[in-house]
Amino acid sequence: MKINHVSILVFLVITFSCNQSGHFISDASYRQKVREQFQKQKELAKFRADTLFGVFDQDLTTKEHEALEFLYAYMSLNDLADYNGEFFLKNIRSSLAARDTFAWGVTIPEDVFRHFVVPIRVNNENLDSSRWIFFSELKDRIKGMSMRNAALEVNHWCHEKVTYKGTDGRTSSPLAAVKTAYGRCGEESTFTTAALRSVGIPARQCYTPRWAHGDDNHAWVEVWIDSTWHYLGACEPEPDLDLAWFTAPAKRAMLVNTNVFGDYEGPEDVLVKDERYTQINILPNYTETKRIWARVLDIYQQPIPNAEVEFQLYNYAEFYPLLKTKSTIQGLASLLTGYGDLLIWAVKGEKYGFARVDVRSTDTVNVYLELTSAVSGGLNLDFTPPIPQPVSDEVDESLRKKNSTRLQFEDKLRASYESTFIDSSKSYRLAATLGIDPERLWYFLERSRGNWREIITFVTETPDSLRSYIFPLLGVISEKDLHDVNPGVLLDAIVASSQWGLASSQWTGDSQDLFVPYIMNPRVDNELLKPFHSYLRSAFEQEFIENVSEDPELLINWIKTTISVDTKANYGRAPLTPVGVFELKVSDPHSRDIFFVAACRSFGIPSRLEPATKTPQYWRVDGWKDIYFEEPPAEPERNAIFTLTNDPANPVSPEYYIHYTVEQYKNGFYRTLDYENSDLVDQFPITLNLVPGTYLVVTGNRLSDGTVLARLVHVNLFANNTTQLPITLRQDFTPPPIFGSFVTEKLKQDLAKEDILVDPSKGLAMIWMEPDKEPTKHLVADLKVKANEIEKWKGSIILLFPDQHEMDQFVMKEKNLPTNAVYALYGAYPFDLLYYSLDVVRSGKYPLVLFIGSTGLINFFSEGYRIGTGEELLKLMKMKISR
Repeated sequence: MKINHVSILVFLVITFSCNQSGHFISDASYRQKVREQFQKQKELAKFRADTLFGVFDQDLTTKEHEALEFLYAYMSLNDLADYNGEFFLKNIRSSLAARDTFAWGVTIPEDVFRHFVVPIRVNNENLDSSRWIFFSELKDRIKGMSMRNAALEVNHWCHEKVTYKGTDGRTSSPLAAVKTAYGRCGEESTFTTAALRSVGIPARQCYTPRWAHGDDNHAWVEVWIDSTWHYLGACEPEPDLDLAWFTAPAKRAMLVNTNVFGDYEGPEDVLVKDERYTQINILPNYTETKRIWARVLDIYQQPIPNAEVEFQLYNYAEFYPLLKTKSTIQGLASLLTGYGDLLIWAVKGEKYGFARVDVRSTDTVNVYLELTSAVSGGLNLDFTPPIPQPVSDEVDESLRKKNSTRLQFEDKLRASYESTFIDSSKSYRLAATLGIDPERLWYFLERSRGNWREIITFVTETPDSLRSYIFPLLGVISEKDLHDVNPGVLLDAIVASSQWGLASSQWTGDSQDLFVPYIMNPRVDNELLKPFHSYLRSAFEQEFIENVSEDPELLINWIKTTISVDTKANYGRAPLTPVGVFELKVSDPHSRDIFFVAACRSFGIPSRLEPATKTPQYWRVDGWKDIYFEEPPAEPERNAIFTLTNDPANPVSPEYYIHYTVEQYKNGFYRTLDYENSDLVDQFPITLNLVPGTYLVVTGNRLSDGTVLARLVHVNLFANNTTQLPITLRQDFTPPPIFGSFVTEKLKQDLAKEDILVDPSKGLAMIWMEPDKEPTKHLVADLKVKANEIEKWKGSIILLFPDQHEMDQFVMKEKNLPTNAVYALYGAYPFDLLYYSLDVVRSGKYPLVLFIGSTGLINFFSEGYRIGTGEELLKLMKMKISR
């Protein structure tokens, strides 16, 4: 998008010349509270005082001054470290300009405006200039609209720019999402919240950390319209507010929360009250709720105060803490939640206890602290989610069709933008001009998406003598980094590191593999990428750098004596950059560790965060050396062997984080060992070398209604000993439901008339899809994961599409689906033809999935968002059903 930044600035100045008076915070007592917190932040950020607070020397209005103080008072440590006062002032002026520009500005209460419009940060994204860029692009588009219609229109604009696609855990900034044209739900909702706030519409990102009925989570957006909060699917426009594919799942949630910037005093249930932010529970906006109480007692029935209490939800084969809190003097702790099952775990000292609670049938559960780490044995527990509830989302059919037509047009607009990305022919011509490998250049340019110009800038500006490093460097950063990295970051890394390059005598043999990933690489973990190599090298005396190269302990001591550690101030969860840590002289522990790694790399010392533990390390000829800024932990030997086998009676082969986890006992709680994507748990039998102690093996078999048949097995592992345990999934022997039936030969003939040549007598799955919608994308991803096993089945899968264009696009883009899948259009076999065979009431949601067994019985039916459909189909494919 081409924006005239000078015009924006002139507009903001003119706007504010018309509104010079009045308070941003009219409540004097709250204003004083903000000022006191602001003074604390000023002291915390004293080493960046000029950069951050020099902006107050300008001629500011009262509103600007107070708004800036409010922003500084509650911002996260990383924002104090990595941005400047001019940036924050420009955001404040843009927010106030938006309030003065649109008619709804005067209707927004002061507290709603300051907590849900003014804050820049939504999640843990990098901050950017989206506030005034989005304002400039949207202001004329929504001019004259009601606040409600403007919110809907902004979401349409967001859909033009971004669609859903799963990505890694680092959250893209709003402008990076636009440049990439896709993002996961956390990125879509960050982007949409930023867009709404840019035009003065109060917005907040909402999050269910874990669903109760399936192994997943979701994020979306709420907007404040005419005194009421309404929800919408980010980048997923509907004809009206409070309509979304997740409406039904949200009614089954056990928690929906949001983090509110600052000391928020709103009416919602408070989960966490921190001096810089407030986490609130907004589940009552979506479903019926109930407050469940845990009473923590000793074996003599006496209440235990100040015990650690967690309200845990089964998800991903572990018990995820929805809330961590402390018991009161009466031994009580509570959570406002949905009508499902939870596990409540309490700890104090050496004793712990837990209890399953059915929220439907009770409001208080006793948790007795009587267990210790010596416990052993197994326990079966069932966890039932809230039941499905009816959803009222009736919309005039003409409005729905109009919206659908508009969505298709917006998809074309986004595709048109994507067509501007560099193509292979231009990439190959550039490679020939530069004399570099054309295939490798195209590999990286294709993955950089809208950031391809920046990658080309890096490639073309790299000195000829260093071009051999271009592809190795691009290869060690992530694909998401390719989407948003600034060429200055890469050029700094490649040029500043060159003096430590392979010409140096120290880089011989295997050590050559260390240079690019652990010296040149600008990426340490998930921090904002900012050039640091040349900055840090110039920030220290050459003699110090040479001494550190000989003895890295000198750098460790410098960090210990120079960098203060604050464990609470960086609540935004985005690390400080290495430059930010150096300038601020304050850091959270993780950002401090990143700084150590970055400084080592700047000094020519290979360094990294150890991939599994995130422990900072530097390299010496005899291997990697761990470093610790606090007292190093005891290093017990991993000499307890734990062998896991697959029970042959299991309906599927168990997968880690889907069917089972192994958890280690630590201070009264069991914490999951993170083997996600690890080769160690790829194939049974599994052998784990663990520290002797007590472990908990959690297994779960999720049924089609979302209920989990769980088993908790406590295991004591001993040194120099091997312990074996079969992973056994509890089974439900209830025959699968029957939703209707077909005469398989008649169905075969009907399908053959439409050139769909399958044999239903061998089994058939039929899936009506909306390929561009998130629920369908989840299902497609599920089918890909299960493809190898599904291909062993003798039956067929029919994927049905709304029209030929969508089918062609899907076939072109989507690979690695089961080979026994065939493709057809809705019209080839309309769902209406199945009404005579089905005993169900249709909701109209997609994807719509049927499983028809070899005898013609319809044993599975689902509509809309559902996680784990691939596994449910796989279980039916393996089951011999005859009724």
